[in-house]
Amino acid sequence: MRVLRRMSPTTAFAALCIIAVFSLASACGGAAAAPATPECYLAQEGQVVGAFGADCLPPEGVEVEPTPTFTPIPTGGGATDGRGLIITYGCATCHTLESVPQAQGKDGPELTGVGSMGADFIRQSIVDPSAVLTEGYPDGLMPQDFADQMTAEEIDTIVEFLASQ
Repeated sequence: MRVLRRMSPTTAFAALCIIAVFSLASACGGAAAAPATPECYLAQEGQVVGAFGADCLPPEGVEVEPTPTFTPIPTGGGATDGRGLIITYGCATCHTLESVPQAQGKDGPELTGVGSMGADFIRQSIVDPSAVLTEGYPDGLMPQDFADQMTAEEIDTIVEFLASQ
């Protein structure tokens, strides 16, 4: 700091800027290779699927797979089958259903095997979700207005699909 006091204010400021730039370059990895640290990676099912930040390198010999991205089917008549409608109306966000990979939700009951409950139960659960509550799930968790949001044909399609599960 004594050296900076002997310099003119402009020269001292320029020197501090240069020191700051080199300090930042060193702290951010500079020209050196990015660190290969375990906390830098996103792991999923035993595979590295992504990394935090552009300065993160995977461990040597590990191939980074792309992170799976949920892509909903467009609303407004885009989906016509049961799987597509379950995604379109957000059922996949709260429920798990083995036959629909996007359905990995944990907020609502598991739907795999719901077909054993029968089509009438499934329909009632969609249009009047408060009629019969699944143990462990509070009333009001599921939207109460699916009968208004969906057409009768869409409800029939979802019921038919879930009844086959």
